[in-house]
Amino acid sequence: MNDDNAFEGIMLPRSLMEDITDSLKDAIIEGRLQPGQQIVEKELQKTLGVSRAPIREALLKLEGQGLVVIVPRKGSFVRNITARFIQESFTIRAWLEGLAARISIEHLDKSDYDHFDKILKDMEQLAKKRDFKGYFYRHWDFHNVFIRGSQNELLIEKVEALRRQSLWLSYSITYFEKKHKMSQAIHAEIIDVFKKGDPDEVEREVRHHILKATEDYVKYLNETYPNKSRPRIAQLH
Repeated sequence: MNDDNAFEGIMLPRSLMEDITDSLKDAIIEGRLQPGQQIVEKELQKTLGVSRAPIREALLKLEGQGLVVIVPRKGSFVRNITARFIQESFTIRAWLEGLAARISIEHLDKSDYDHFDKILKDMEQLAKKRDFKGYFYRHWDFHNVFIRGSQNELLIEKVEALRRQSLWLSYSITYFEKKHKMSQAIHAEIIDVFKKGDPDEVEREVRHHILKATEDYVKYLNETYPNKSRPRIAQLH
């Protein structure tokens, strides 16, 4: 009897911890849980009707992903957005995504370049419809073309972890609402650079794009939310 495919098709149910983790992650990224807000475990237990153990495991996993901070004897909190946090995470992303772009040049083909063009057109249409939540996710898809196109699993894992930390939907929706024309123009330039096939130029272009976006993003947040109840976005020094 051939046992090579004995386990093919077996589907394991998702764990309760994974479901809680994904639900909390979505709530954080979409702004339903605000930066600095405490995640009260007892309230979660009551709402979800579960024991403390899977909630605690989920919070530990979110802490590892950089979305939650667990303070001993105080509790678990959604990570605050500060200028320093944005600068540090975006700077690392800039270099790693630049590297991913460089490596991906060897692997991308016509279908990938067609995919770039399709995503950019979708971003334009979503902006016209004022659907900036959809725009946010298509922008994410654009970067994924070359991040996943690098075919370097460790690099992909590190970049995606950083992107989960630094992309916050509630802020990004309003940012793209104001900056979508600039965003589309920059991504059109990135496509042109990719099509030239020069790995040095591609790496520089992607890195420069993210570093420049860091400055624009922090400036926008400070101007837009100076006196809100949301945590203050401190100025860069």
